[in-house]
Amino acid sequence: MQFTHILLPVDGSKFSNDATDYAVYLAKLCHARITAVCCYEWNSNLYEVTQSAIDELKDKLRKNAEQIIKDTEEKLRSNGIDFESKTVSGPPGTVLTKMIKTKEFDLVVMGSHGHSDIAGLFLGSVTHKVLNTIYCPVLIVP
Repeated sequence: MQFTHILLPVDGSKFSNDATDYAVYLAKLCHARITAVCCYEWNSNLYEVTQSAIDELKDKLRKNAEQIIKDTEEKLRSNGIDFESKTVSGPPGTVLTKMIKTKEFDLVVMGSHGHSDIAGLFLGSVTHKVLNTIYCPVLIVP
């Protein structure tokens, strides 16, 4: 099977970094393009917090996601990979599902777990959500 466009969700975790390495390997092998995406989500369940503190937290989440994407871009660029990157606000499972449903990608490469404290028995919660909504192959990198 020839892959031409790989979706690579990243979150800065060890699993995500390992998935990036594998996506680079596959992209070189298949001359594929990679779309790297880092999602950040604001959880509004904080009560009695000032708006300025909320704005500061949101800004830190966005900046962290942007740094993760910059690090990923550097790795892709240094390996000569054709790529695009996105930093997206929203729940990762929902954002990735919407991206996958566009049928723009013929492979998803992602880590088995991420930074989330909430995980399934064998797979992380975002990985589990993606696996339940896909049409294309998904490579889970441990």
